[in-house]
Amino acid sequence: MQKIRPAMERLNAALDRLEKHQKKSAANGGDLIGKQAEADALAMQCAHLRAEVSGLKKKKAELEAAQTRAGVQIDKAMRQIDDVLGDA
Repeated sequence: MQKIRPAMERLNAALDRLEKHQKKSAANGGDLIGKQAEADALAMQCAHLRAEVSGLKKKKAELEAAQTRAGVQIDKAMRQIDDVLGDA
C-alpha cells in the first residue's frame, strides 16, 4: 500500500501536467487557425496584386508601343514639312 500511494501521486502529477499541456496546445491550435486564415487572406491579396501588376505591365507595353508609333509619325511629318519647305 505504501508503494501504491507515491505511484498514484506521480500519476496524478503527470495527468495534471498532461492536462495543462493539452490546454496550452488547444489554445495554440486556435492561434494557428487564426494565423492560417490570415496567411490565406494575404496569399489571396498577393494573387490579386500580382494580377494587377501584370495588367499594368501590359498597359505600359501598349503605351510604349503607341508612343513609338507616334514618334515615327511625327518624324515622318517633319520630313514631309522639311521636303515641302526645302522645295519652296
